Amino acid sequence: MDLHIDLNAPGQPLNAIWSFGGNTCHAPLLLRDDLQRHLSWVQQDLGFKYVRCHGILSDNMGVVREDGSFDFSKIDQAVDNLLRLHLKPFMELSCMPTAFASTKAAICYYKFYSSPPKDWALWYNLIKALIAHLRDRYGREELLSWYFEVWNEPDISFWTGTQAEYFKLYDLAARAVKEVDRAFRIGGPATARTNWIDEFLQHVQTPSADFGLDGARCDFISTHAYPSDLEFLDSAIGEVQLQNSNIMKTLFTEVRKKVDAAFGPGFPVICGEWNSSAGPYALNHDECNNAPYIAKTMVELSEVCQGSLYWNISDIYEEGGFHFPPYHGGYGLVTVNDVKKSSFHAFQFLHEHAGERLPVEFSEQRDGLGCLATRDGKQLRLLMYYYIEPGSAITGNAEITIKGLPVGAQAEVKQVLPGQGSSFETWVELGKPIFTNRATLDALEPASQPAVSTVDISRTPLTIQPGTIAQVTVTLA
Repeated sequence: MDLHIDLNAPGQPLNAIWSFGGNTCHAPLLLRDDLQRHLSWVQQDLGFKYVRCHGILSDNMGVVREDGSFDFSKIDQAVDNLLRLHLKPFMELSCMPTAFASTKAAICYYKFYSSPPKDWALWYNLIKALIAHLRDRYGREELLSWYFEVWNEPDISFWTGTQAEYFKLYDLAARAVKEVDRAFRIGGPATARTNWIDEFLQHVQTPSADFGLDGARCDFISTHAYPSDLEFLDSAIGEVQLQNSNIMKTLFTEVRKKVDAAFGPGFPVICGEWNSSAGPYALNHDECNNAPYIAKTMVELSEVCQGSLYWNISDIYEEGGFHFPPYHGGYGLVTVNDVKKSSFHAFQFLHEHAGERLPVEFSEQRDGLGCLATRDGKQLRLLMYYYIEPGSAITGNAEITIKGLPVGAQAEVKQVLPGQGSSFETWVELGKPIFTNRATLDALEPASQPAVSTVDISRTPLTIQPGTIAQVTVTLA
C-alpha cells in the first residue's frame, strides 16, 4: 500500500499531549530512590511534565497527628523529589485520613480509605491548611503551574459516599483552594469510564453554599478510560476482556462536546488515567503490541484533549501488593528491574515529534494502522503504528511505500519489534523466569533496545509488522 504525504500542504499545530505526564501508584512510593530513577527517565527521555498519584493525604504520609494537628513533612519530601527532577505535581487530593473518616472502608493493598469525613469541616480545614502551606513553602508562582484534583474515581469503590457527597467534597476542596488563591487550578471529577460528566458540569455551573465564593470553581475536567470491560479490579491478578481501542476516541470526543457546550472550546480536558486495559497484572501491558496502542491512542486523543496522564510510569506499584518477576503484567513503562518496555519507546518516539502536523493518507484502510507525520524545520518524522485489535484476524505485514518524498531521501528508521525494543517476548523465550539474575538481565536489556537502520525511503518500502511501531526521520533539503 501507499502512504501519501504532501510536503507543500499547510500544517496544523501539534498538540503533544503525550508529554503532559503520567501516574505513579500512591504517594509514599515517591520517597523511594528506585522510583525516582524511573521518574528521571520519563522526564529526560519522554518529556513528561506532571506526575499524579493516589493518597497524598493517606496515613502513610503522616498528615494528621494524634492530637489532630497537621504534619506535611512527607508531602514536602515527595514534592521536593519531583521538583528536583524537574517534574510538577498534578496533585490528587485523596484519600481520607483515618482520623477524619466516617467509616473504616478501604480499597487496595495499601489501604486507600474511601469514606466521607465524619465532620466536613475537618476536610475543608485540612485542604486549606495544605494549600496555604504549599504556597508558603514553594511560592505562588510555582503553585500557579500545578493542578489540584479532588479524589480518584468517586463513581466506583474508591468512594463509598454518594454522588451528592462527592460534590460536597469537591466544593469544600475547591473553596479551600480558591480562598488561598483564586488563580490556583482545581478540577475533577476524576471518574472512571468518563462517568458523571453531565452531572459534574451541571453541578459546577450551579451556585453552591459549600463553595461559598463568586466565580468559577472548576478550571479543568479530568476523567479516565481504559478499553476493557473492567473499570477497576482490586486483586492480584486481572482477567479482562479487551475492547476495540476506538472506544477511547469515542468516549473523549463525547466529553469534549459536553465540555465545549458548558465552558466553550479549549477548556482543558485531561485524560487522567489510561492504558490498554484496566485489569492489574494483565500481560497486554507488557507486550510489544502495547506500543502501537499507545501511539494510536495518543494521536487520536490529541484531537480532543489538552493533557494525558498514563497509568503507570513504573512497575514499582502496590495496589495489589508488590510483584517482582521481570514481567508480570504491570502497568508501568519500566520494569522493577529497570528494563524499558515497548510502551516506554512509544512515548519516546512521540516525544521526538515537534513543529507542525502534516496530513497523510493511506491508499487503503486497515483497522489499527495509522501514521503521525510532523515537520520541524528540515526534520520530517513519520510514526507508523499497527495495533492488533482484540479479536483481529490480521495475518500479514503492511508493506508501505511512502509517496511524496524527494528522490534519494535517506531516512533513519527506528522500530520496536519483539526482541528489539520489546524484551517481553525474549522473557517468554527464556521460559518466563520468575526470579531475575544477571544472566536474565543480560538477555533482556539488549532486547529492550529498538532496531535502527538507514534506508533510501523514497525507493524502499517500509515493512510494518502487526503489533509494532516504526519511526522514520528524514532530513529534508
